[in-house]
Amino acid sequence: MSKKPKPLWVQWLIRYWSGRLALPFPVLMLIDFLPMLFLLCVILLIGAYFLGWRITYDVLVLNTPPYDHSVKSAATGWLLWLTGWLVVPAFIGALAGEAVGNVMKRHTNGGTVKQAAQEIREELGITSQTPPQGPGAGGAPGAGS
Repeated sequence: MSKKPKPLWVQWLIRYWSGRLALPFPVLMLIDFLPMLFLLCVILLIGAYFLGWRITYDVLVLNTPPYDHSVKSAATGWLLWLTGWLVVPAFIGALAGEAVGNVMKRHTNGGTVKQAAQEIREELGITSQTPPQGPGAGGAPGAGS
């Protein structure tokens, strides 16, 4: 009996997730963070349109309750308030957790600071450069040999 091939969407998901595991930390954070940042910007623009920038900021950072008399649209006020109460701390916590996890992973590997710096250079694709040698260091062009 021949095995039935997986649907295309399943194949795509498998390729997508397996490819993510090979990505370096900064790239992975950008891929995960950019869609959420876009959604946060859309919510802020909706709030600014209905309430104005100052009230949007005050409700988002929880300085003003969503039922205050200065909040003209209650639905927008509650959306901003929930975003400020749930989403913003989640973003900050996720970024801090990923950064601490990355540092701990490197620390538990037992590598030195120079090795960690070399790994970061390799992840970013920076080639190793040797320092320039002085005029008396062997084999300089035109040294008369």
